[in-house]
Amino acid sequence: MIKTAKIISIFYVVIYLSAFIMYKSDVISELFLFSAIYAGVLNLLNSLAAFFLFKYSFGKSNNIFLIANLGGMGVRLLFLLIAVFIFIKFLNIDKYGFILTFFIFYFFLLIFEIYYFKNKVEKKGIN
Repeated sequence: MIKTAKIISIFYVVIYLSAFIMYKSDVISELFLFSAIYAGVLNLLNSLAAFFLFKYSFGKSNNIFLIANLGGMGVRLLFLLIAVFIFIKFLNIDKYGFILTFFIFYFFLLIFEIYYFKNKVEKKGIN
């Protein structure tokens, strides 16, 4: 889990540092910068929930594993849907910037979650 946290931290630092440099260079607006921050934090919460649910259910019975991971996926998607709607509807953000950075973060972290789960299962020797 430590290696996972380091990679995710490095990804966030690189993305936010790049966004901050672009903001200071007047390439992107302040609205876009805050949109990127909101999208990143929302996806970070989603990924943390996935990692904790996987850690909780790993090695337990099949029923608990399926309920925690598949049920958790449904709850996480519902949470993201509601949160994205609230952010776009009620916050003063760049909607296109938010959606763009949201999907960049979402797909990167989703690929990383799958990679992490696959490696964790292979280490345990479960096929």
